[in-house]
Amino acid sequence: MLDFFPPGRYPARVVEPANKLKLSTILIAAAAGVLGFGVVFLFGALIASFAAGALHISTMEGARGYFAALAGMLAGVVGFVAAVWLVLRRRGVRGAKVALGGVAALGLIIVSAASAVGIWYSMQPHVLNRNGPEPLLRLEIRAPQNIAIFADATAELTTDRNTADVVLEKADETATRRGYVPLYYRTSHRLLALKFPNGGARLYNLRLPANPMPKKYHAWSAWQKPDFTDEPGSTGPKRAGTGPDIEVRYHVETADD
Repeated sequence: MLDFFPPGRYPARVVEPANKLKLSTILIAAAAGVLGFGVVFLFGALIASFAAGALHISTMEGARGYFAALAGMLAGVVGFVAAVWLVLRRRGVRGAKVALGGVAALGLIIVSAASAVGIWYSMQPHVLNRNGPEPLLRLEIRAPQNIAIFADATAELTTDRNTADVVLEKADETATRRGYVPLYYRTSHRLLALKFPNGGARLYNLRLPANPMPKKYHAWSAWQKPDFTDEPGSTGPKRAGTGPDIEVRYHVETADD
């Protein structure tokens, strides 16, 4: 007599308990948790700010704001838990796996946030010396005696953070030119370009770490031949040969030297 509906039919959609945690379920729960936290946090902080005024909490040193923020955080945690629990239940998760799914959703949010912060931090320029003048890269560039155009060459240091012109002196009697360029940022990608008036260039990948401040980099490096050459009229830089060519050596100089 109490069987109002035909067998196998329901007046509304019924979700059968699957009791399985799927990645899609965890993702949806995490998204719902973030949304629940944000919405309830805003409402909780707003209500707490009105309550702080009614309770005559001082506004000195931001006490009322701290109270509202703390209340909003506590309310946001409740909103996060409620949203995750609701999603997991609606997706058919039961028993202890509801707690496991909540922990997995929270872990996913933490990992995602940490990854985003890490990517953002890695993209920011990091100066070498925050509390003092930037170190200098001292250079010596020597050429075979038969390269007359070397005397009119200019140089620049290019990194993934900036480009700076090298201050070069005139060549001396040994066909050596000396100069310097400031080092502003931490980076392991430093390319020295020696450019000639006719459009050619010599390119050197400097063998320096991201932080060349330690004392061992204050001594002169070995003489280094170019890694690439760019001749006038060529389609682009090419790997340098093994014959005689313009060489460079360098060392780092700080204010303590």
